[in-house]
Amino acid sequence: MNPADSKSLLDKRIVVTRPAHQAEPFCRMLEQVGAKALRCPLLIISPAPNTPSLRRLIEEIDSFDLLLFNSPNAVKFGIAQLGSRCNLRARAKIAAIGAKTAQAISGLGYPADICPEAGFDSESLLQLPIMQNVSGMRIAILRGSGGRDLTESVLRSRGAEVVHVQVYERLPPSKDQLEQIEALLLRESFDAVTITSGEAFLALWSGSDCNLQHLLNQSTFIVGSRRIADIAQAEGLRSFIAVADDPSDESMFSALIEWAAQAP
Repeated sequence: MNPADSKSLLDKRIVVTRPAHQAEPFCRMLEQVGAKALRCPLLIISPAPNTPSLRRLIEEIDSFDLLLFNSPNAVKFGIAQLGSRCNLRARAKIAAIGAKTAQAISGLGYPADICPEAGFDSESLLQLPIMQNVSGMRIAILRGSGGRDLTESVLRSRGAEVVHVQVYERLPPSKDQLEQIEALLLRESFDAVTITSGEAFLALWSGSDCNLQHLLNQSTFIVGSRRIADIAQAEGLRSFIAVADDPSDESMFSALIEWAAQAP
């Protein structure tokens, strides 16, 4: 893509819905090319309580063959809870669902032994040859609340013992926070809405009254995966949806530039 194409974002007003602690790098990317970032965090990410599955993992860490982190947030909160209480460099290998998750792991000083070269989802990870022969292995999947159970179910079908360890929670905004977001979007004009998870879209759509839903249906949505687009359309979104290669800041930014360069 021609870097000059980023000029197409000049004066565009982009709704950024990432959680507040993750949104600023993306907002800066937009602002550096003259776009206006409207900060509307739709999920609150917080550590999960000390669950029985987490305590079990800490107590039995030496018996696990694989620790699988399914997002950068899983790395951030999982290693924070595990690192000071057990030896993560024990016998278990460490797997990342995608490149950003692998970067988060290595950034904290641990190796990402397994990671798909392309893709960022369960399907990409499960297609790796090393993930085919897992019979008899003991695997912990560190993840957030909600989300998909595909990885867990497929690994079990391949003969692995799988422990699901919730290390963080995705919480919707409070009623007051949703009302503030709604008031901002009804007051401010915007050109596109960026969504990087199905949960974020559902929080926005279910928290919107008919006036805001009508407005959203007249906007453009840039989403981080085909699955998010499918969720949005199933819920009744009828606006144009562009699907980025993945939900990373770089891919979302590229998808925005491509959309803006072609917009009338």
